[in-house]
Amino acid sequence: MGAESGRLVIVDFSEVISTEVIYRFETPIMTDSLGRRCWDFPKIVEEVVRALTEAAPRGPFESLAVDTWGLDFGLLDAQSSLISNPVSHRDHRTDGYLKKDDELVGVERLHFDTGAQLLEINSIFQLMAIQDQSPEELAVARHLLMMPDLILFALTGEIGMEYTIASTTGLYDTQGNEWAIGLARDLNIPTHILGDVVDAGTFRGTLLEEIQLKTGMGPLRCFATSSHDTAAAVVATPLSSPGSAYISSGTWSLMGVEIDAPIINETTLEERLTNEGGFDRSIRLLRNITGLWIIQEVRRDLKSQGIDISYVELVELARKEEDPWRTLFFVDAPIFVYAGGMISRIQEYARQTNQPVPETPGQLAQATFASLALQYAHTAEVLADCSGLSMPAIHIVGGGSQNAHLSQMTADLSRREVITGPIEATAIGNAIVQAIASGEMADIESARAMIESSEANFGRFTPQSDNSFIGELATLHARYESLIKLEESQ
Repeated sequence: MGAESGRLVIVDFSEVISTEVIYRFETPIMTDSLGRRCWDFPKIVEEVVRALTEAAPRGPFESLAVDTWGLDFGLLDAQSSLISNPVSHRDHRTDGYLKKDDELVGVERLHFDTGAQLLEINSIFQLMAIQDQSPEELAVARHLLMMPDLILFALTGEIGMEYTIASTTGLYDTQGNEWAIGLARDLNIPTHILGDVVDAGTFRGTLLEEIQLKTGMGPLRCFATSSHDTAAAVVATPLSSPGSAYISSGTWSLMGVEIDAPIINETTLEERLTNEGGFDRSIRLLRNITGLWIIQEVRRDLKSQGIDISYVELVELARKEEDPWRTLFFVDAPIFVYAGGMISRIQEYARQTNQPVPETPGQLAQATFASLALQYAHTAEVLADCSGLSMPAIHIVGGGSQNAHLSQMTADLSRREVITGPIEATAIGNAIVQAIASGEMADIESARAMIESSEANFGRFTPQSDNSFIGELATLHARYESLIKLEESQ
């Protein structure tokens, strides 16, 4: 499940790893009675059941697992009923809560107690917003379930909380490997809703009988996989050497390195790095970067103006821009978080920073891709410094790995080789955890070796050696750094 779309994928390990998308649907959103932007959970379950019905004739299957984006959750009452539809992190209810919590406990404690990146849309701030804006929901809540666990609950009737998704909440102590109970209490967040956290690969249950009957799927076993989609994607990333970075590229661009233990210090706080859980209780030191969300919203705005341009066409228009660095913006500025009016916000940003205002689809797309590539290059340096690891390569996986233009710019600006693929890393990683849990695959190392031998379409991009471009690099990075500093000063 992604924030833009969900899909059911069959992953086959019989000879080489192969994937087949069986069913795809737009992730449904709705506005609730409180005016909140929500995920339409009943419709999500309906789509999942329809997907399983489509797949059933292709069976039998070994098992099923669910991965989703992080941050968002549903609350269950004492009867295990969903209290309200899960609210999207794109809703405005958390506006101002980072500042509020800074006044209550300090940003240093928010980071040092958890190792989390201080995003105002984190689960911890969503819970604070509920406490203030709709306290009746928390008053009757008995369980907090993150989105993948909530979907598994709808399928199996079993309640659980998996490690990698719990670590995205901003409430999980990655050093102590437990909930940050003291922090939660000091913020008046009820701790009884935070359940036991289990490892990726834990058996969750079989499909409910009613879903077996509806789908024809039979008593399919369900596992809690590495259920944060980025954690799943990293499982399936054949990292070329220790210290190589990954970018799980989709609506978000999550860029990080695999390490054995959390790194939490002043640099990780200032650079907005987070320590999130990986398979086998490893740590993903990463930064959540506002990714292809921006171009998705640009496309949506263009379509509302009667200009229906595909993603591939936008990439090609961007590639043809004569001045690729004409307009830049700090992709993680709060102005770009929310839905609607993205083009006008990019244009207003350009005016406020005294840059040419992008008007055409090509200019808008190139400003977005150039700015993303500069953020990747900036983050690569920060991650290498923080981890103390050399970074010979950057691996880009997921849907965004198909953007060769962005991959080449990333190689050029970072001066590192960029390796792209697999495209279906999240689905493959999800299934690998199931295969390891059921004893059909030995470990993550053998799985990654199998991926390398199975994936015929890895792309490789080396930094261009043009001397005039290399001479321009320092100026480009300085321009982007000035935009970061401008945002930090506000």
